[in-house]
Amino acid sequence: MKTEISLQSDFQNVDKEMTRGKLVNTPGLWINGKICWLQNGYEKILPEYSVSVHVKSVQKHSKVQYNEIYVRNHSKENIEVKVLLLSHFSKSDQNHLAFVSPTDNVIFHSVEDQLILVNGEFNGSSLEQRTVQPIWNVHTDLIWKNQDNGSLKYLPMGKGGYVSICSLHMNLAPQTSNMGRTWTIYGNNKEVIMDLNQILLKNSTSIS
Repeated sequence: MKTEISLQSDFQNVDKEMTRGKLVNTPGLWINGKICWLQNGYEKILPEYSVSVHVKSVQKHSKVQYNEIYVRNHSKENIEVKVLLLSHFSKSDQNHLAFVSPTDNVIFHSVEDQLILVNGEFNGSSLEQRTVQPIWNVHTDLIWKNQDNGSLKYLPMGKGGYVSICSLHMNLAPQTSNMGRTWTIYGNNKEVIMDLNQILLKNSTSIS
């Protein structure tokens, strides 16, 4: 089992004010076979790879949680990075259903009458990988099909204590920065949620 680098609190140490109706979103980085999870609003340097990451939460819409994830390569070599987003509820609910929608190219979380969409993009490209995993797999190598190349194990659906994990792929040239975007949309009408998703895919401005 590969060693995981912990940058911030474990994803289980969630904000006490987080309600059950909101997903806890934890960004992370995969670099050279290792995974690093971190919390929003922090800038950290990974000295081993000369890479820094900063996660900024941006207010776009009352029904949207939106993050800009900035990654900088401070080294003199090209670096391959995968930006990950782990999404889960702070409390397990037997009625919770998490699933990948291949037709919509998004992840959905559903509980009771609430539908939640998870998506993101980088330089006009959609999420590279989407999967659903049991929550107890998160801090093990069981989430991986091949950890050495950053391939997540694919599960299309899970009920109860399941999380979703998605990834964006970046190739960072020496001394350069890139920014990926991830978002979570809340509602109870799929058509409205998908409309908001399309707006976010097309632009990075505020939604009225």
